[in-house]
Amino acid sequence: MNWINGMRNITIISSRGDPASANIAEKLKAMRQWRAAENSCFTTSTHGHFTLVEMDEYHIYQDGIDDKLEECGIESNLIIFASKHRSENGRKILTVHPTGNTGEPMLGGRPRELAIPAPQAMRNLLCTLHKRSIDTEFGATLEATHHGPTMLHTPSLYVEIGSGEEEWVDDGAGEIVAEAILALQCADVPIAVGFGGGHYAPRQTKLTLEAEVAFGHIFPNYQLERLDEEMIREAFLKSDADFGYIDRKAMRANLRNKLIETINRLGYNVLREKEIRGRG
Repeated sequence: MNWINGMRNITIISSRGDPASANIAEKLKAMRQWRAAENSCFTTSTHGHFTLVEMDEYHIYQDGIDDKLEECGIESNLIIFASKHRSENGRKILTVHPTGNTGEPMLGGRPRELAIPAPQAMRNLLCTLHKRSIDTEFGATLEATHHGPTMLHTPSLYVEIGSGEEEWVDDGAGEIVAEAILALQCADVPIAVGFGGGHYAPRQTKLTLEAEVAFGHIFPNYQLERLDEEMIREAFLKSDADFGYIDRKAMRANLRNKLIETINRLGYNVLREKEIRGRG
């Protein structure tokens, strides 16, 4: 199934105050012929089924942005937030992740609320970023669910350049991300909710790149204690997930068993890595 054919409108949100976001927007506009759109609310341009929205405000505080877009006549089936990634380790990295807060919000969004992710699009973007960055100093990875916005009725994702000021304005990185967005084509593969591991979800990333699976929400070890049955149910429903995946080596047995019991009680199976690979 060519998922993108069903997507009538893909909206890319760029923040002028974010140097990586501005970098990606600049590369998008240089790669295609965009038509300025009449709009009293936002600076907007269109190309095919893509709409590029440029704003002064930062992405993470854009709860309800899809409602605002609709009020201004911009319909969206998918929202892509083009952004910077900040990390003290200074890694040259391109990341993709869903948004949500498992506790009190630190960076936008509402407490204990998850946005609707776009698993198939995240998978495709990650695979394209990986392929196009393989001969560069940049790596590509998923990240765990974190920060806002959370209050959206439209599927969304973040795609980012990291991890510092030099990388945010890197022309090559901006071009890779822009190319990946414009080349978005998504197969229909099973969807999992991921649990365990570090923030950069190494096992979930590896599975996404190597197996027939897409991940919706991903919760690393540091978030697991905040997850209750209600939030786990929300993660499965909003991800439209088929099963759960647990990085078994990354957590204690008692926590792993408790997670499996909760997921099973909600009516979902937990598959091991070899089972996911076998489905392909």
